[in-house]
Amino acid sequence: MGWSRVFMSGFSMLHRSVFPIALVASLLPVGANAFEIGVSYDSLNDPRTPIEGLARVYFGRDIGHGISFGQSIYAGAKGDGGGAFFWGVEGVKRFALSDRLSLNTSLFLGGGGGAAVVVGDGFMTRAGVGLGYALSDRVDAELGASYINIAGADIENTALNAGLTWHIGAREGQRALTGSPLSMPLRSVTIRGSYADMGGSRDRTGAAQANLKLAGAEASFLLGGRNELILSADGAASGGEGYMQIFGGMRHRIALGQRASVYGQAALGFGGGGLVDTGGGVLLDAGLGVSVALLPWADLDLSVGKTIAPDGDMNATVARVGLTRVFRRSIEAGPVSAAPQRWAYTLGISMQDANAAFRKPGATATGNPVMQESSVDLFLNDNIYVTGNAQTALGGDVAGYAIGMLGLGWHQPISDRWSVSLEGRIGAAGGGGVDVSGGVIGSVAIEADYALNDTMSLSVGLGKIKALKGGGMAPTTLTAGLKFPFTTH
Repeated sequence: MGWSRVFMSGFSMLHRSVFPIALVASLLPVGANAFEIGVSYDSLNDPRTPIEGLARVYFGRDIGHGISFGQSIYAGAKGDGGGAFFWGVEGVKRFALSDRLSLNTSLFLGGGGGAAVVVGDGFMTRAGVGLGYALSDRVDAELGASYINIAGADIENTALNAGLTWHIGAREGQRALTGSPLSMPLRSVTIRGSYADMGGSRDRTGAAQANLKLAGAEASFLLGGRNELILSADGAASGGEGYMQIFGGMRHRIALGQRASVYGQAALGFGGGGLVDTGGGVLLDAGLGVSVALLPWADLDLSVGKTIAPDGDMNATVARVGLTRVFRRSIEAGPVSAAPQRWAYTLGISMQDANAAFRKPGATATGNPVMQESSVDLFLNDNIYVTGNAQTALGGDVAGYAIGMLGLGWHQPISDRWSVSLEGRIGAAGGGGVDVSGGVIGSVAIEADYALNDTMSLSVGLGKIKALKGGGMAPTTLTAGLKFPFTTH
């Protein structure tokens, strides 16, 4: 099928393995801007699938006038739908009714799938309305109702929801309803690998669950008093193609001199996929770890802990190793470097021209995937950067198809407004009936950016993605989106 039909498919609609980079990317500007983090739960009325409830995590930027815009991830959290994930963009508008009370509206557009529930496109729409009440200068409680529609699943339901929103780094002079100044500086970003010994756990077929090897990322924010807010996500590199987990929790750290520290942590999360039996999807995680400073701005992290699914069969002992880029070791100590750290965050749409062997044998679908794509670039100098990229399906008969990659790039300005970038990436993919030959993929891409102003650029790119363990998927990709450069200190 040619590019003209790919574009038509994309406009008509407007692996799960690794989402962590995009999830963490959404958080990075938090310390320097007016942001909000929201968590909530939607209980579906009269559910007709194993997904009876969805947990939501939202990261949005306050753009003024009671409006915030950002990205959300929805995950199966009740029933037997562990492993259902939906990622996309969301906007929130608040109308002040009094100093503390507000009328809140929201709209989410995204895609995903999983839990053997969603087939076809996996495009998800959620519209919500409710009331918010300011519990303090920085925390709102919210109650409301929503309408949720997921293409390719028997999910077209109303839902009742409840949640909390934290306003972070708000501009001076804002009222309690829309946020207040709150320092929660970014401490560090970690790229990590994990090994999960599943013990006697059984998968969803009743067979012995294979041990998991996971790749992921973590962001840590300083709360003061040696406490940290931690947010992380991991995806299976082996043992459970398509498995993914996300966590939010607290860490308490104790320094051991100038170069080492120990910590304990506990987290609540959601996960599933790859036949790993997580029940409805809720996960609990706890562990102990040690950090050793390799450089003033780099740590080696080692930890061990437990991850369990309270209403599933997953009971894992987990060992993790991570390489951590440290920006600030404590609120009192200040940044480890006087120079600001450059980043770029990109949000866009990518379209894949599927090759003949793109789908697994026996698959009858023929559409070309349309993906929502997010990426973050961390600059090492003026030109070289580390990049992370995550994609999830919006259409093309590949519900549940997702991609996550890490790599290196070279950024080259060619005029005051124009620049080009070259990238090479490796990662994992899975889901949607796509033949990923075990899940390991590689890609190359070239991008051209046109700066609209100092804070936003138009970006287009052309690339190639290929399964690295043999035949299977090898689509050519075309991307278009908006790139937002920013700095942290």
